[in-house]
Amino acid sequence: MTKRQAALLTYHRDLAFFSTLPKTPVFVILDLDDSVGMEIASYYQPNYAEKRDAIKTTGAYPAFTLALTVKDANALLGHGWPNERKIGKIPVGMIPAILISEGRCLVVLIRRQ
Repeated sequence: MTKRQAALLTYHRDLAFFSTLPKTPVFVILDLDDSVGMEIASYYQPNYAEKRDAIKTTGAYPAFTLALTVKDANALLGHGWPNERKIGKIPVGMIPAILISEGRCLVVLIRRQ
């Protein structure tokens, strides 16, 4: 994991706690400096390039976050990363997070506090 990827996960950790629900338990972080991350974000918010530029002026890493169902998260993985291990049973007290950054897709578990 790179310094940038670690920073994105750290910065959005608290948001993952508040934005995931039992129906949408998977947290997704799309790095907007990544072409694939930007493409996916644009699907959900067509004019997000303008917001990306505004975020960059603050000095922060621009990112788009969302919470998905397990089915939708696995469909996302299957579409772009068919060899990535699918999300199955989620351990109690954990949040699966998908980070798309620097041309890679990382799937990690975040411990709820």
